Amino acid sequence: MKRIFQLVGLIAIALLSGVAAAQPAVNRAGVVVRFGNGEVVTACVEFSEPSISGLELLERSGLPVISQQSSIGAAVCKIGREGCDYPATSCFCARDQQGRAVYWAFYRREAGGWRYSNLGASSVRVSDGDLHGWAWGPGDASGGAVPPHLELADVCRSEAAEAATIAPTATAAPTTTPPPAATAAPTATAAPT
Repeated sequence: MKRIFQLVGLIAIALLSGVAAAQPAVNRAGVVVRFGNGEVVTACVEFSEPSISGLELLERSGLPVISQQSSIGAAVCKIGREGCDYPATSCFCARDQQGRAVYWAFYRREAGGWRYSNLGASSVRVSDGDLHGWAWGPGDASGGAVPPHLELADVCRSEAAEAATIAPTATAAPTTTPPPAATAAPTATAAPT
């Protein structure tokens, strides 16, 4: 009987090890969105696939997205409340006072800076550690409004950093709190016996 329990235990361990090994690695990529009023929204997106498209990354950020497919990939018409309501209107329906198109400019973070993407988001592959940026504003085919200067570490905090902020530390020196201001007359206390 003891051998049966040992055998069952070994099988259970083997099965659990196989399940743990079969789970796909978690990849993370970031999204930075700057709206026309200057508001900035960021999202860290986890995915188990080796890569996803830039449009999938934006859609998985949790922000509502309207896009239009074209020969160079999807153009993003609207993010959240800002943009154009394609197909009811053109994806590039907005103009500034000088007549320039106002649209969602798409960028990829490369070598510490934003690089404007000439491809639509659905044609760009996203891998672990990538950072994409979107900004609403005037522009043309060579560039537009630019997202704020953020790095992936600003958007996707590492698990170690999160654990460090949650776990209590024993290295901090004790602090003294100043006594509260007196609001009532002190009362006499009995002498120790």
